[in-house]
Amino acid sequence: MILVVGATGKLCSRLARGLLQAGSEVCVLVSHRPPLYALAGHEPVSMVHSLAGAGARPMWGDMSNRASLRRALEGAEAVIAITDGKMTWGEEAIEPPAQQDIWNLIDEAQRAGVRRFMLASIPGANFNPDEGPTRAGLQLELVLRRSGMVYTAIRPSILMEGWIGSMVGIPMMTEQTVMLIGRGDHAHNFISELDLADYCVAMLNHPEAFNKTLAIGGPASHTWTEIVDEMRSRVGADLPVQYALPGSPIPYVPEPVSELVSELELFEDYLDISDASRTFGVRPTSLGTFIDRTFATTPGLEYLPGA
Repeated sequence: MILVVGATGKLCSRLARGLLQAGSEVCVLVSHRPPLYALAGHEPVSMVHSLAGAGARPMWGDMSNRASLRRALEGAEAVIAITDGKMTWGEEAIEPPAQQDIWNLIDEAQRAGVRRFMLASIPGANFNPDEGPTRAGLQLELVLRRSGMVYTAIRPSILMEGWIGSMVGIPMMTEQTVMLIGRGDHAHNFISELDLADYCVAMLNHPEAFNKTLAIGGPASHTWTEIVDEMRSRVGADLPVQYALPGSPIPYVPEPVSELVSELELFEDYLDISDASRTFGVRPTSLGTFIDRTFATTPGLEYLPGA
C-alpha cells in the first residue's frame, strides 16, 4: 500500500489515479482540519468522495498525532508526502502538513518498516532558488536521508494552478484589475501540479530517483507581464493591469501571499528540465496549454482532474 499525505485537490486526484493505474493500492491521509482558504467564486469539491470513487482509500487522521500516523502507516510500503503548498487553496479537506508533522511521519514510517519515502517540498515563504530550499526544507531532507529508507527529495518550482490562478485567474473571473508588483518583469519557472503528480508516480519505482534530490519544473520561465499577455491572447479577456510598489497589498489575495509576490520580484529563476522530462517520461505542461485547459474554454471553470 502507498500512503499519500499532504496533497490537495487535482494534485491528489491525479497522483492517486496514476498510482492506481500502475496497480498500486492507495490510501490518502485526509486531515480533520479545515482548508486554509477558498478561491473566490469556487465551490469546494468533495475530495473524499472523489478519491473513494477513483478506488483510493481515504483515511481521516491528524498529522500532529503520532497514534493517528501509526494507524495510517499500517501495511504501507511507500509514502509520498507533499509539504508546504501555501498556494494550493480552494481545495477541500487535505491541508499541507507542518514541518514537525513531517518529521513525525518520517520517524513513524521508519519504525513501521516503510521501504520507500518520497518528499516533495513546494516552495513557500522565503523561496529563492539561488539560495536553495528554506532551512526547514533542508532539515527535512537531512532527516529523510538519514532515515535508512530509499528516499527521493523532490524540489518542484512554483505551481501554475495556485500562483497563476490566484494572481491572474481571480481578478479575471471577478472582473477586477490585475495587480503586479514592480514592473512584473522578473521571470520564474512554473510547473503544473498535474506534472508534479506524474513525476511522483514515475519516480516511485524508478532507480534513477532512488536516494536522490531532484529539481523539477516546467518547460520555461515567465514574467507576470508575459502571463497576463498570454491570458489575454488565449482567453480573449480584457485584463487591465495596475503596477504597484513592492510590499503593496494585493486586494484579492491574503496578505502573506502579497508578501510572497513582492519577494518574487527580487530575483529570477530558470531551470533546464530536459533530462528529468526524458528520464521519467513526463511531458511538461506549457503556459499556453495550462491556460487553455484551465480558462480558455469557459472562463471561471476549472478543468477536470486527470483531464
